[in-house]
Formats: sequence, C-alpha cells, structure tokens
Amino acid sequence: MLISKQKTSLFFRLSISVTVFSALFKIMPSFFIVLGAVGMVIFLSIQLYQKEQIALLDYTRLLLILSFSINYIFSLLDSPYGYLLASITKLALIAFLILYIKKIIETFQDITQNHSFLLSSFGRENLSYLLADLATVYIVIASLFEILHWEMGILNGKVLLGIGLFSALLSILASSRAVRL
Repeated sequence: MLISKQKTSLFFRLSISVTVFSALFKIMPSFFIVLGAVGMVIFLSIQLYQKEQIALLDYTRLLLILSFSINYIFSLLDSPYGYLLASITKLALIAFLILYIKKIIETFQDITQNHSFLLSSFGRENLSYLLADLATVYIVIASLFEILHWEMGILNGKVLLGIGLFSALLSILASSRAVRL
C-alpha cells in the first residue's frame, strides 16, 4: 500500500520537528534525535520515490539528512572518525544552502519579472513566502549548529535560531496584513 504524498510530507515534517525540539529542549536528546533523523531519512526517501522529476536540490537535501544522521549516531558512539563525518555534513549543508538560496532567488525573479520592484506590485503574500523560506533556511542551519555543537565566531545555534524565528515572525505579520487589506 502506498502512502499518500500529503501523509509522507506530514510525517517528514513531524520527524524534523521531533529532532529540532528534542535538541533544543534536551528532552532525552539521543533517543528522539535518532528517531527523528531516521524518520527524516525514511520519509524523504519515500518522497523522492514518489516524485516524478527529482532535482539536484532533492539529492543534496537527502545527502544532508543522511550525513547528519550518520554523524550524530557516530558521535553518540564516540567514533574516531567523527571529524570526517562532521566535514561531510558541513559540505552537504553548504551545498544544500547554495542550491536552496538559488531556488529562492529564481522564484523571486519569476515573481518580479512581470512587475516593477515595488512592494505593492510584488505583493505582501509573496513577501511572506520569501520570508518563510528564509526562516526555514535559518532554522535548519540553527538546528544543525545546536545539535552538533558547532560555532563559527559569533554564529552559533541560538543566534541563527533567533534570526530564523524573527524572519518567521515577519513572514506571519506580512501574511496577516495581506489578509486584512
């Protein structure tokens, strides 16, 4: 029996949520993070199987989730090759971010191609979607930084999560104003 695309997407997002919440709130992190990571791998694989045309971004997302899952499991087991897996995860994250931001920019260009670059012609709803995409990027990065205890100068999981949540708030405010008008 095949799982519907909507249910697969729902379970994939639920797996992401379990992973992020257990990492941020330290609720039995090892068990729930592994459970969420395995769920992400399984449901993303099902999504890719059900998809008619698979893009490079889909493969990089799968690589990122696989490398993160393996890296986290090996770090729990205190594997001596943890630095190599962390490097692969970082490279997969960079590749994912480049392709995801490229997709956001292409979508933004498609929307604004037929209009002038005024906010009124761009539309608050489109701005809301753009901010929601950016919030997603920041929250994913923040989750990885927080779970794997990465820091790059002043950038750490908490700072990136704050930026992501602020972007999400702006997205919600932009969409609610579009509904009122």
